[in-house]
Amino acid sequence: MIAPIIALFLAFLFLSIRVTRAPMLWMLTENHPIELFTFVALLGGGLCGLALALRLKRQAEAFWIVGFYMSFSFALILVGMEEVAWGQSFLKFQTPQLVESINAQKELTIHNIKGLQGHSEIFRLIFGLGGIIGVVASFIPGTRKIGAPAILLPCLLVIVTHAAVDVYDDLFPLGPIFNFLMQRTSELVEALIGAAGLLYVWLNARMFQTHSLSEPGENLRPKSSGA
Repeated sequence: MIAPIIALFLAFLFLSIRVTRAPMLWMLTENHPIELFTFVALLGGGLCGLALALRLKRQAEAFWIVGFYMSFSFALILVGMEEVAWGQSFLKFQTPQLVESINAQKELTIHNIKGLQGHSEIFRLIFGLGGIIGVVASFIPGTRKIGAPAILLPCLLVIVTHAAVDVYDDLFPLGPIFNFLMQRTSELVEALIGAAGLLYVWLNARMFQTHSLSEPGENLRPKSSGA
């Protein structure tokens, strides 16, 4: 639960110290460890969520529940593919001319299209707030089956706080150094989003498989593997 807080704190710390700044920047650069982790987590979460949705459909679960997991999973895969420019980062193929003319980074991506470029903090904020609403939903009988486990709450709060400060910094600049730190650590926040998405569908898949839904918040307590 505290890992996201520690990770963001260490990222700010290492970026602030001269001797650790270069290796931290290397980790946060595109196509390096943190972005690749984000891609793997988002893609894994999407595939896990699709498998869950199909299983729930076979079990004759309510249509809206199946539809929610299906939509959420496709969204994770979409964002994951955007993270690696739909494979362009690996395959190095040419960006179509039409897309290149409207893309700020000349890549095959949607989030870098002029007008959206540089405003991804809004989407991070929406994801974090949606996740917090999901945690609340896990305590309501009617929405319990799509609720988010409370163990994700610290991660979601980190995402929301960072994104909200980033939005504020865009409106009321807090200085070039602070702006630099916020921009660089946003890659780590995206990794937290990937991890949260993956854990959400994985923990809820376990909840459907091993837990009774007879009391509110039941999906918040993963089955113990020890005595």
